Amino acid sequence: KFEDRLVIILDFEKIVTDISPATGLKIEEIAELGERTRNNIPVLMAEDSALLNKLISDSLKKAGYVNLIDTVNGQEAWDYISKARDEGNIKDKVRIVISDIEMPIMDGHHLLKLIKSDDKTKDIPVIIFSSLVNDEMRKKGEALGADAQLSKPEIGNLVREIDKLV
Repeated sequence: KFEDRLVIILDFEKIVTDISPATGLKIEEIAELGERTRNNIPVLMAEDSALLNKLISDSLKKAGYVNLIDTVNGQEAWDYISKARDEGNIKDKVRIVISDIEMPIMDGHHLLKLIKSDDKTKDIPVIIFSSLVNDEMRKKGEALGADAQLSKPEIGNLVREIDKLV
């Protein structure tokens, strides 16, 4: 409720997934990875969709990644990274970043550019995990220094990329 009006906020990605389940996260791919050990490395996620944030978090926890830092946009993620950088403990606070592209306040490409253009953060692997990964967006991500770019349904591949990058 906003003032005297009721405001309805639609979760576009949930609607699309409800209409076409094949476009949703393929969580069953996590089980195919087999038994996994717990991994406590800090994984920072920038994802504005509450539903997808929860699905990705649950999937990563099931895959053994239990130290997850959730942020809802690139600015919040960058603020967290900047604070850790300034405190001198970036590796203890962030070992990898998973970011959507389209988010409010700061998008994933801008976040990627900030991370890769800072000498103290440029070695942090960044995975773009978005439903917007097409040829044009892939080229932009590559130019900005993305370590991997995956389409959102590919949760199994996301875990494989995290395994490879950390």
